[in-house]
Amino acid sequence: MTAVVGVSHRTAPIAVREQLAVDAARLGDELVALRVAPVVEVTVISTCNRFELVGAGAAEADDERVAVALAASLAARVPAAAPHLYRHVGREAVHHVARVAASLDSLVQGEPQILGQLKHGWEAARRAGTLGPELARVLAHALRTAKRVRHETRLGAGRVSVPTVAVELSRRIFSELSGRAAVLVGSGEMAEEVARLFAREGARVVVVGRNAERTREVARLVGGEARQWEALEGALVEADVVVTSTSAPGFVIDRALVARLRRPRRGRALFFVDLAVPRDVQPTVESLEDVFLYNVDDLSQVVAESLAARSQEAERAEQIVLEELRVWERRRDAAQAVPAIKALRDRFGHALERELERSLRGRLRHLGEEEREALRVMNEASLNRLLHVPSVRLRALAADPEQSPRLGDLATALDELFGAGGDEDEPVEPGRRSFPPAPAEEAREVGAHAPGRADTARVAAGRG
Repeated sequence: MTAVVGVSHRTAPIAVREQLAVDAARLGDELVALRVAPVVEVTVISTCNRFELVGAGAAEADDERVAVALAASLAARVPAAAPHLYRHVGREAVHHVARVAASLDSLVQGEPQILGQLKHGWEAARRAGTLGPELARVLAHALRTAKRVRHETRLGAGRVSVPTVAVELSRRIFSELSGRAAVLVGSGEMAEEVARLFAREGARVVVVGRNAERTREVARLVGGEARQWEALEGALVEADVVVTSTSAPGFVIDRALVARLRRPRRGRALFFVDLAVPRDVQPTVESLEDVFLYNVDDLSQVVAESLAARSQEAERAEQIVLEELRVWERRRDAAQAVPAIKALRDRFGHALERELERSLRGRLRHLGEEEREALRVMNEASLNRLLHVPSVRLRALAADPEQSPRLGDLATALDELFGAGGDEDEPVEPGRRSFPPAPAEEAREVGAHAPGRADTARVAAGRG
């Protein structure tokens, strides 16, 4: 199972969250460093509003230990984060990741960017080799849940997002954005969306970035003007509102720079909306006269007002998340039958194969390779038919909360009746468990056979 440890806009201020942010170039190394016992798998969910580690241990009993280890790692790296950390384990961890994917835990419920950020973290873990089957299943479940929320509710109607809230805040400040100079510092996906929104409002858009090609592309998309990074100070002199969203590790606009702007700006007010984490604009700039600064945490009030009408859609989305969680639990519980089914198949399959080989060395030694293969296929088809009903019933017992305790008794009975492993002619040693519990696996991975094999057996045996 899974454990989640982290901070979000609900538990920690931006001053703490930005200390936890990891540069994309170092993310793989960070994940590898986190994978120490009992953590077997680990990935990260990193956005401007949250930083979370998602981990898994070798067995379900490791959930709590994994959470403790991940919390200790974050606290050691950023001691200021320790009082703000939250933890979810097992079922609650899976529920939490699904809510995050469905944007129910975002600053702006329904915002579309979270899925891309979620996938980015999982892809980084895959490249680093820290993504295993447990977290892969958690991601698949989260994406399936988010897809249902997107298609079955109007939670994301109107494309409300952090960029739209930033533009809404600017509209409140100026009442009319047409003709205003909007300077965007950064040229990533966030900057592109902000640029489109300002252009739609009639603002004059100036894009300043370090990547010249990307900066020109964003400006071209909205009919704006692209400027090199060296021209940042001149662009700020012209600006009415400045929206920053770079991935820089520190401030790109500090108090000294903004102080130099006062004379050429001749007392005109300057508004900063800092969407970056870590922050792009030094907080002390707000102490300067006629300078106003808003960061992502300051957008909460605007968000609350914008999303008041979405509460009903959010309730429906929460129901979908719980429905999908119950599906997840049923699949997980059904997989508890896998060890018993696999042991049973191994025992019976070995016995059938041994008897067939004896016959092929004796009375049936005259058969050619084609006939021998037909008999092997027939053996496999017979095994599947023989164990189909027991397999179905074992999975049904495991999936029923009231009946699942019986699974252990049945496994013990199977031990006593059939045993497993070793030579079938040898007696099973008293007290030896041949059907031990094992970590949950996908039930469909065991007991399934290749499509068409049973048909092939019938044809080979002259019955099709």
